[in-house]
Amino acid sequence: MLNKDIDLLEELDSVSQIHFLNRSDIDHIMTDFAVRILPSLRIERMSVWLFDPDKTALISVGEYDTRTKKFSKNSVLHQNEIPIYFEALRKNKIIIAEDIYNHPATMELNEVYSKPNSICSLMDIPIRISGELIGVICFEKVDVKRVFTANEQSFCLSLSFVLASTLESRHRRAAQAKLETLLIEKETLVKEINHRVKNNFAILISLIRISKNKARSEETRTILQEYEQRLFSMLKIHDLLNQSSDHSEINLSKYITELVNEFRVSFPHFNHCVNTRINNYEFTLSSKRVLYLGLIITEILLNSVKHAAATTPNYELTIELMEINDHHVNLIVGDNGPGFDFEKEVAKDSLGLPLIKDLSSAIDAETKFPSPKNSYYTFLFKL
Repeated sequence: MLNKDIDLLEELDSVSQIHFLNRSDIDHIMTDFAVRILPSLRIERMSVWLFDPDKTALISVGEYDTRTKKFSKNSVLHQNEIPIYFEALRKNKIIIAEDIYNHPATMELNEVYSKPNSICSLMDIPIRISGELIGVICFEKVDVKRVFTANEQSFCLSLSFVLASTLESRHRRAAQAKLETLLIEKETLVKEINHRVKNNFAILISLIRISKNKARSEETRTILQEYEQRLFSMLKIHDLLNQSSDHSEINLSKYITELVNEFRVSFPHFNHCVNTRINNYEFTLSSKRVLYLGLIITEILLNSVKHAAATTPNYELTIELMEINDHHVNLIVGDNGPGFDFEKEVAKDSLGLPLIKDLSSAIDAETKFPSPKNSYYTFLFKL
């Protein structure tokens, strides 16, 4: 008996290493288990069964018979045919039937399973993962009855833990692989959507520029110029989103720099008037907030060159992004014009100022609007 105990310990150590094999095929794992342990237990059959999603049937994931040396699977045992056996699995830590045909928990298996496979004795151990019953591992003796010793019971119980660990690891790897595939598909889809949206914006801007060049009146050209700038502020969002790693956050300083550069291209005669202080911070905002802020900045710049540039000596347009402290970033946009009563002018303006006011309430920043003798907008963001 001592030699048999040693053999069982050695087999348990050997089988436990299957968990670490670089294999994803459950058939190979089941076969390895059976081939290694059946001779040590002096039995002929071993099978592993897992519940279906509704737990109304057991489906074999591996059945191995040393008499034929064949591996099979996908046999089905339905709960409505063997309800007492199903209940025994749920209640017992282990089921041992020296006489399978007369044991109360296994008698139902006689016609559907035991007799067709010449099984006389069995030891069935429920498989649980995190306390949840997921299946059963069966050790089966054919032709003659046999008693499973206490050491063999302990050995097989340990095997069920090893198998449960292997199945859990396999399930986790499969779930991880599926998740990684879904994430790649999502990332590809988001990039494709952003790319198409960007292309559509680019086409619109090109059409506006063509129309602007063909416009006969200065008023029409001005209106088209304003819409071009607004569209560019939205286009740049998708451009930066496509470059970002998570497609949801955009670096604020980089975005504002892009807007200012485009403004310089569109209004080259004001280049010498533009004063920028945009420090490069790793400060990001959601794409929605940046979109609103981009439209706000665009409206401020357009209003400034339209209303303040011609009437302000030594006209200067300022865009400043500065870190106030470890918790706040301050954005200042405006000019050195005489200032105006923002709230009073909002009621008169048809688009620009009301748009600024409405969007400012959605960017989650502490906002200060221009007032008499002050033409600067201030937006304080919390880090």
